[in-house]
Amino acid sequence: ERLEVHSSHISKPLCLKYWNIENKQEGRMSNETPAVNEVNTYLLLRKAKIARNNEKLEKLGLNKPNSKKNGASVSSRSREGIQDAKWRPVIATRRSSRLSSGAVEPEVPTISTNNAIESKSTSKKRQRNEKDNTRSKSAPDDSKPKEIVQSEAKPGTTRATYVDVKKVLYGHFDYPLFIGRRLANTGKAAVVEHAAFMCGNEAGISFNKYSGVCEFQNDALFLWVNMNTPDADIKNDFVVDNDKAQMTWYGGSRMREESPVIQKLISIGKSAANGNLSESCGIVLWYRLYNIEQRKFEPYSCLGRLTYHSHESGSQPLKFTWNLLDYDRLKQTSGSCIFDEIMERNM
Repeated sequence: ERLEVHSSHISKPLCLKYWNIENKQEGRMSNETPAVNEVNTYLLLRKAKIARNNEKLEKLGLNKPNSKKNGASVSSRSREGIQDAKWRPVIATRRSSRLSSGAVEPEVPTISTNNAIESKSTSKKRQRNEKDNTRSKSAPDDSKPKEIVQSEAKPGTTRATYVDVKKVLYGHFDYPLFIGRRLANTGKAAVVEHAAFMCGNEAGISFNKYSGVCEFQNDALFLWVNMNTPDADIKNDFVVDNDKAQMTWYGGSRMREESPVIQKLISIGKSAANGNLSESCGIVLWYRLYNIEQRKFEPYSCLGRLTYHSHESGSQPLKFTWNLLDYDRLKQTSGSCIFDEIMERNM
């Protein structure tokens, strides 16, 4: 029997296979190709599948008519976007120093979304000036010194501890025994322990060992001075003139004239110079020498109290000149010539 297979129900290779068998039975060669006007089997299969899929969608109720027409053109919005994306020449702006003298900067045409050309000034300097003006209105005035708020003193620190300056210098005697004397132990902790012991305070008081000033609860401060330090950026000088001695002292890198500790130094120093300070308060100078041979600092020595003489406002670091109030006592100290040693190292 003659095998008849519909081309819409089989794949293309299989269809060609049966087509060759059919041609053989008709006496044709199997390698002959179909005529040009034969129906395209791929298009027949495609239409059959589309019809089958549409029929299944209608049964399921999912074959809804599309609102957009097949082959519709691109929307007007996308068409405008394509038109906007076309190349347009870029007009370069000039940056000239003449603009700062009041010359008008050329206007640059810009393209809006509706394809209309608008004239817009793009002066960057003008925009920058407007931003600077708005910032200057809201920014604080830098000419006024910023107020520095000091943190609250913590218990167990020198700032929360009361010391009696007279007891630190006199001890339990009726004369200033420790002026011009060198302590037995090295370091700033030895000085703080000496003050705590003489004033009857507890041992182990903490302090800032990196600061050049040791502040206490009352109007009492200790000043630390290093002498003969190699490769030092600053030098503390001692000057003696007509039975009066002065010393230059520099504040730390973070100290400013408006710093609370600097203001306290100036206030106490001026009160001491005017004689308006009690004996339990004041500024005490502690200094130590650097031993080059042993490559270490010697213990601190007490040079007595200081009074304010002057300071250079605005200098960095701040430079102070202090008067040595107990210079006469330093010259009378027996058993050591500490101040003479200082003057020799100072030369």
